[in-house]
Amino acid sequence: MEIRSICPGDNLRLLYQHGNPDMCLAVDEAIARCGIPTFRVWTTSPSIIVGRFQSVEQEVDMSLCEERDIPIVRRFTGGGAVFLDEGVLCLSFCFPQAPRPLDIFHELSLTVGEVLNCEIDQKNNLFFHNKKISGAASCKKWSVLFHHMTLLIEGDLELMKILTPHTSEGRTASSYHEIANVGGNSKRILSDIAHYFQEKHLIHLQSGKITQEEVQLSEHLLKAKYRSSTWTMQGIEPPLPATLEK
Repeated sequence: MEIRSICPGDNLRLLYQHGNPDMCLAVDEAIARCGIPTFRVWTTSPSIIVGRFQSVEQEVDMSLCEERDIPIVRRFTGGGAVFLDEGVLCLSFCFPQAPRPLDIFHELSLTVGEVLNCEIDQKNNLFFHNKKISGAASCKKWSVLFHHMTLLIEGDLELMKILTPHTSEGRTASSYHEIANVGGNSKRILSDIAHYFQEKHLIHLQSGKITQEEVQLSEHLLKAKYRSSTWTMQGIEPPLPATLEK
Protein backbone atom coordinates (compact mmCIF):
# COMPACT_ATOMS: atom_id res chain seq x y z
CA MET A 1 0.00 0.00 0.00
CA GLU A 2 1.39 3.37 -1.10
CA ILE A 3 1.16 5.50 2.07
CA ARG A 4 3.05 8.29 0.34
CA SER A 5 0.22 8.77 -2.16
CA ILE A 6 -2.15 9.98 0.59
CA CYS A 7 0.37 12.26 2.32
CA PRO A 8 0.22 15.80 0.84
CA GLY A 9 3.67 17.15 0.04
CA ASP A 10 5.28 13.94 1.29
CA ASN A 11 5.51 15.53 4.76
CA LEU A 12 3.97 14.24 7.97
CA ARG A 13 3.76 16.26 11.18
CA LEU A 14 5.46 14.52 14.11
CA LEU A 15 4.14 15.17 17.64
CA TYR A 16 5.20 13.94 21.08
CA GLN A 17 3.21 14.24 24.30
CA HIS A 18 2.99 12.85 27.82
CA GLY A 19 -0.16 13.70 29.73
CA ASN A 20 -3.28 12.56 31.49
CA PRO A 21 -5.20 9.84 29.60
CA ASP A 22 -8.36 11.91 29.11
CA MET A 23 -6.40 14.82 27.67
CA CYS A 24 -4.33 12.54 25.43
CA LEU A 25 -7.49 11.03 23.95
CA ALA A 26 -9.10 14.46 23.57
CA VAL A 27 -6.05 15.58 21.57
CA ASP A 28 -6.22 12.43 19.42
CA GLU A 29 -9.84 13.21 18.54
CA ALA A 30 -9.08 16.88 17.90
CA ILE A 31 -6.32 15.87 15.49
CA ALA A 32 -8.69 13.49 13.72
CA ARG A 33 -11.42 16.13 13.45
CA CYS A 34 -9.04 18.81 12.15
CA GLY A 35 -7.40 16.41 9.71
CA ILE A 36 -3.79 17.57 9.57
CA PRO A 37 -1.66 14.58 8.42
CA THR A 38 0.12 13.54 11.61
CA PHE A 39 2.17 10.86 13.31
CA ARG A 40 1.74 11.36 17.06
CA VAL A 41 3.50 9.51 19.87
CA TRP A 42 2.18 9.77 23.41
CA THR A 43 2.41 8.14 26.82
CA THR A 44 0.28 8.44 29.91
CA SER A 45 -0.07 7.36 33.53
CA PRO A 46 -1.76 4.05 34.57
CA SER A 47 -5.26 3.97 33.07
CA ILE A 48 -7.82 1.79 31.34
CA ILE A 49 -8.98 2.76 27.85
CA VAL A 50 -12.14 1.05 26.61
CA GLY A 51 -13.33 0.91 23.01
CA ARG A 52 -16.12 3.10 21.64
CA PHE A 53 -18.74 0.35 21.71
CA GLN A 54 -17.73 -1.58 24.83
CA SER A 55 -19.39 -2.16 28.19
CA VAL A 56 -17.17 -0.83 30.97
CA GLU A 57 -18.70 -3.19 33.53
CA GLN A 58 -17.89 -6.22 31.39
CA GLU A 59 -14.36 -5.17 30.51
CA VAL A 60 -12.92 -3.83 33.75
CA ASP A 61 -12.58 -4.86 37.39
CA MET A 62 -14.27 -1.71 38.67
CA SER A 63 -13.53 -2.30 42.35
CA LEU A 64 -9.83 -2.82 41.67
CA CYS A 65 -9.71 0.34 39.55
CA GLU A 66 -11.22 2.29 42.43
CA GLU A 67 -8.86 0.69 44.93
CA ARG A 68 -5.79 1.48 42.80
CA ASP A 69 -7.11 4.90 41.72
CA ILE A 70 -6.86 3.95 38.04
CA PRO A 71 -9.05 6.09 35.76
CA ILE A 72 -11.20 4.64 32.99
CA VAL A 73 -11.58 6.55 29.72
CA ARG A 74 -13.59 5.69 26.59
CA ARG A 75 -11.94 6.41 23.25
CA PHE A 76 -13.67 7.46 20.03
CA THR A 77 -12.56 4.38 18.03
CA GLY A 78 -13.80 0.81 18.35
CA GLY A 79 -11.87 -2.28 19.34
CA GLY A 80 -11.00 -3.71 22.73
CA ALA A 81 -9.93 -2.42 26.13
CA VAL A 82 -6.27 -1.75 26.92
CA PHE A 83 -4.22 -0.91 29.99
CA LEU A 84 -1.78 1.98 29.58
CA ASP A 85 1.06 3.28 31.70
CA GLU A 86 4.39 5.03 31.14
CA GLY A 87 5.83 1.77 29.76
CA VAL A 88 3.32 1.62 26.89
CA LEU A 89 3.83 3.75 23.80
CA CYS A 90 0.77 5.00 21.93
CA LEU A 91 1.24 5.69 18.21
CA SER A 92 -1.44 7.64 16.33
CA PHE A 93 -1.63 8.22 12.57
CA CYS A 94 -3.93 10.66 10.78
CA PHE A 95 -4.20 10.74 6.97
CA PRO A 96 -6.69 12.15 4.46
CA GLN A 97 -9.52 9.78 3.56
CA ALA A 98 -8.55 7.44 0.74
CA PRO A 99 -9.68 4.23 -0.98
CA ARG A 100 -8.93 0.87 0.64
CA PRO A 101 -8.67 2.16 4.22
CA LEU A 102 -8.30 -1.34 5.68
CA ASP A 103 -5.16 -1.84 3.60
CA ILE A 104 -3.79 1.47 4.84
CA PHE A 105 -4.46 0.60 8.50
CA HIS A 106 -2.79 -2.77 7.98
CA GLU A 107 0.24 -1.20 6.32
CA LEU A 108 0.74 1.23 9.21
CA SER A 109 0.78 -1.57 11.79
CA LEU A 110 2.90 -3.73 9.50
CA THR A 111 5.51 -0.97 9.18
CA VAL A 112 5.90 -0.81 12.97
CA GLY A 113 5.96 -4.61 13.15
CA GLU A 114 8.73 -4.87 10.57
CA VAL A 115 11.00 -2.70 12.70
CA LEU A 116 10.54 -5.11 15.61
CA ASN A 117 10.55 -8.31 13.51
CA CYS A 118 7.00 -9.12 14.62
CA GLU A 119 4.16 -11.10 13.12
CA ILE A 120 0.83 -9.40 12.38
CA ASP A 121 -2.69 -10.84 12.36
CA GLN A 122 -5.85 -9.80 10.50
CA LYS A 123 -6.85 -7.43 13.32
CA ASN A 124 -3.48 -5.62 13.12
CA ASN A 125 -2.27 -7.05 16.43
CA LEU A 126 1.50 -7.55 16.58
CA PHE A 127 3.09 -10.65 18.11
CA PHE A 128 6.65 -11.44 19.13
CA HIS A 129 7.34 -15.13 19.82
CA ASN A 130 3.55 -15.72 19.84
CA LYS A 131 2.98 -13.10 22.55
CA LYS A 132 1.01 -9.94 21.84
CA ILE A 133 2.96 -6.71 22.07
CA SER A 134 0.64 -4.33 20.21
CA GLY A 135 -3.06 -3.77 19.46
CA ALA A 136 -4.72 -1.28 17.14
CA ALA A 137 -7.99 0.57 16.56
CA SER A 138 -9.03 2.67 13.57
CA CYS A 139 -11.82 4.75 12.11
CA LYS A 140 -12.84 6.43 8.85
CA LYS A 141 -14.57 9.62 9.89
CA TRP A 142 -14.45 13.41 9.47
CA SER A 143 -12.87 12.88 6.01
CA VAL A 144 -9.77 11.27 7.53
CA LEU A 145 -8.32 7.85 8.19
CA PHE A 146 -7.25 7.56 11.83
CA HIS A 147 -5.25 4.64 13.18
CA HIS A 148 -3.76 4.29 16.66
CA MET A 149 -1.67 1.55 18.21
CA THR A 150 -0.30 0.54 21.57
CA LEU A 151 3.24 -0.83 21.90
CA LEU A 152 4.30 -2.61 25.09
CA ILE A 153 7.86 -1.59 25.99
CA GLU A 154 8.03 -1.92 29.78
CA GLY A 155 4.37 -1.97 30.80
CA ASP A 156 3.17 -3.35 34.14
CA LEU A 157 1.97 -6.76 32.93
CA GLU A 158 0.72 -7.72 36.37
CA LEU A 159 -1.49 -4.65 36.67
CA MET A 160 -2.94 -5.38 33.24
CA LYS A 161 -4.91 -8.18 34.90
CA ILE A 162 -7.32 -5.44 35.95
CA LEU A 163 -8.94 -6.15 32.58
CA THR A 164 -11.49 -8.95 32.90
CA PRO A 165 -11.91 -11.59 30.13
CA HIS A 166 -15.57 -12.31 29.43
CA THR A 167 -18.10 -13.44 26.89
CA SER A 168 -19.76 -10.40 25.35
CA GLU A 169 -23.53 -10.04 25.28
CA GLY A 170 -24.36 -7.55 22.56
CA ARG A 171 -21.28 -5.34 23.02
CA THR A 172 -17.81 -5.42 21.48
CA ALA A 173 -15.65 -7.82 23.49
CA SER A 174 -11.89 -7.54 23.87
CA SER A 175 -9.76 -10.40 22.58
CA TYR A 176 -7.26 -11.77 25.07
CA HIS A 177 -3.80 -13.13 24.30
CA GLU A 178 -0.68 -13.86 26.28
CA ILE A 179 1.21 -10.56 26.31
CA ALA A 180 4.84 -9.50 26.60
CA ASN A 181 7.00 -6.39 26.68
CA VAL A 182 9.39 -5.61 23.85
CA GLY A 183 11.92 -4.28 26.34
CA GLY A 184 14.76 -1.94 25.50
CA ASN A 185 15.04 1.82 25.25
CA SER A 186 11.79 3.44 24.12
CA LYS A 187 13.56 6.46 22.58
CA ARG A 188 15.75 4.17 20.49
CA ILE A 189 12.75 2.10 19.41
CA LEU A 190 10.84 5.25 18.40
CA SER A 191 13.86 6.51 16.49
CA ASP A 192 14.09 3.19 14.63
CA ILE A 193 10.37 3.31 13.80
CA ALA A 194 10.59 6.92 12.57
CA HIS A 195 13.64 6.26 10.39
CA TYR A 196 12.19 3.10 8.90
CA PHE A 197 8.84 4.78 8.24
CA GLN A 198 10.56 7.56 6.34
CA GLU A 199 12.74 5.14 4.41
CA LYS A 200 9.97 2.71 3.48
CA HIS A 201 7.30 5.25 2.55
CA LEU A 202 9.54 8.11 1.32
CA ILE A 203 7.81 10.50 3.70
CA HIS A 204 9.56 13.20 5.73
CA LEU A 205 8.58 13.36 9.41
CA GLN A 206 8.72 16.98 10.52
CA SER A 207 8.57 17.87 14.22
CA GLY A 208 5.67 20.20 14.91
CA LYS A 209 3.08 21.23 17.45
CA ILE A 210 -0.68 21.19 17.67
CA THR A 211 -2.52 24.17 16.21
CA GLN A 212 -4.61 26.66 18.13
CA GLU A 213 -7.72 25.14 16.55
CA GLU A 214 -6.72 21.69 17.84
CA VAL A 215 -5.98 23.13 21.29
CA GLN A 216 -9.39 24.80 21.46
CA LEU A 217 -11.19 21.68 20.26
CA SER A 218 -9.29 19.31 22.56
CA GLU A 219 -10.04 21.50 25.58
CA HIS A 220 -13.75 21.44 24.77
CA LEU A 221 -13.71 17.67 24.17
CA LEU A 222 -11.89 17.16 27.46
CA LYS A 223 -14.53 18.99 29.48
CA ALA A 224 -17.66 17.98 27.60
CA LYS A 225 -16.78 14.40 26.66
CA TYR A 226 -13.70 12.74 28.12
CA ARG A 227 -14.42 13.83 31.68
CA SER A 228 -18.10 12.99 31.35
CA SER A 229 -19.34 9.89 33.17
CA THR A 230 -22.15 9.65 30.60
CA TRP A 231 -19.62 9.21 27.82
CA THR A 232 -17.28 7.00 29.84
CA MET A 233 -19.87 4.63 31.26
CA GLN A 234 -22.56 4.67 28.56
CA GLY A 235 -20.83 5.85 25.40
CA ILE A 236 -23.38 8.64 24.83
CA GLU A 237 -21.79 11.31 22.64
CA PRO A 238 -22.24 14.91 23.85
CA PRO A 239 -23.15 17.50 21.18
CA LEU A 240 -20.45 19.87 19.97
CA PRO A 241 -21.10 23.61 19.52
CA ALA A 242 -21.65 24.50 15.86
CA THR A 243 -18.45 26.55 15.90
CA LEU A 244 -16.41 23.45 16.79
CA GLU A 245 -18.24 20.79 14.77
CA LYS A 246 -16.11 19.39 11.93
